[in-house]
Formats: sequence, C-alpha cells, structure tokens
Amino acid sequence: MSPKEKLLFAALDLFSQKGYSATSVDEIAESIGIKGPNIYKYFKGKEGILKELTSLADRAYMKGMGFDDNIVNSINSVEDLREYSIRQIRFTVENDTIRKLRKMCTIEQFRDEKIGEQATVHQVRNISEFFAKVFDHLMKCGLIRKADPKLLALDYASPTSILIQLCDRDYDNKERYIELMIRHIDFFIETYSL
Repeated sequence: MSPKEKLLFAALDLFSQKGYSATSVDEIAESIGIKGPNIYKYFKGKEGILKELTSLADRAYMKGMGFDDNIVNSINSVEDLREYSIRQIRFTVENDTIRKLRKMCTIEQFRDEKIGEQATVHQVRNISEFFAKVFDHLMKCGLIRKADPKLLALDYASPTSILIQLCDRDYDNKERYIELMIRHIDFFIETYSL
C-alpha cells in the first residue's frame, strides 16, 4: 500500500475503535511509523482523512449493496428477493471497511451531526427507500400482499439492521447472526407472499 492508503486504513482502524473525535492526527501517523505533520502531505488533516474514507466507503457501499432501479426491476420473485437480501447481508457484514465505518458511525453519531446523518443515510434511508421500491414492484407483480410499501420496507429491514449491530459487537459469532437474518427473511416472505 502507498503511504496515503496506509494512513487511510490506520485511521479507519482507530476511528472504529476509539471514535473519530477521540483519535488524534498524531495517533494516526504514529500507528504507521511517521510523525503527525507528515499527514498533511496527503490530507487536509483528520477531516480530509474522514472525507476520503467516506467517499471510498460510499462507492464500495453503493456498488456492493446494488441500490439502483435496475436491481429493483430484476427482483421478480420472492426467491430473487431472498437471494439479493442474503448477498446484501453478507456484503455489509463481511466488508471490513464498511463494518469499521459503521462502528465509527455508531460511536460518533451523537457527537457529530454530519456523521449522524451519514449513519441515517446508510443504515436507514437508503435501505428503506430501496426496499419500498422493491415491495411496490413485487405488489404490482402480484407476488406479495398489498400494504404500504414503506411500512413493509421498515418491517423487512429493521430486524436485520438490529442483528447487524449485534453482529458488529460479537463478530466471532457472525454466522449465528447471519442465520437469524436469513430466518427473518424467510419468515417475512412466508408471511407476506401470495
């Protein structure tokens, strides 16, 4: 890795352990064996590091989660919904960068308004808006019972979001949490499919 990449991932490690506000530029630099002022060769301070990490993670997140209308229209059965959801769960649980940023957001969401908004976007808004579109599509296809698609999306995604948080705290047992998420998906599909 380049020195810039080393700094980024060292910062990510520290942010996910201590939080953004509790991590100093000097700590980040020292963790890769350089002096704090050397960071300014690559970034405009700690804020620049966070901005770069957020941008990197946003691209990975949107690509890995597949939140676009083409995906919505490709989910044409409850089996497609199940397979897509399991891929999403595995991605968000197993992608180290996403997992560490989620941990940092959990620590910082009440200290920093911008980080709190990012947490809301990634952990609630993107997911609920996407699945509302999916459920609207599946209702139009006659595959699930008619209901408010926004409420269905919350009903579908909320237990998974909680289990992902538990998994982040108890990562050694991630397969147990993934299995619970899959059981929730199966229960939801059994409950709402026609």
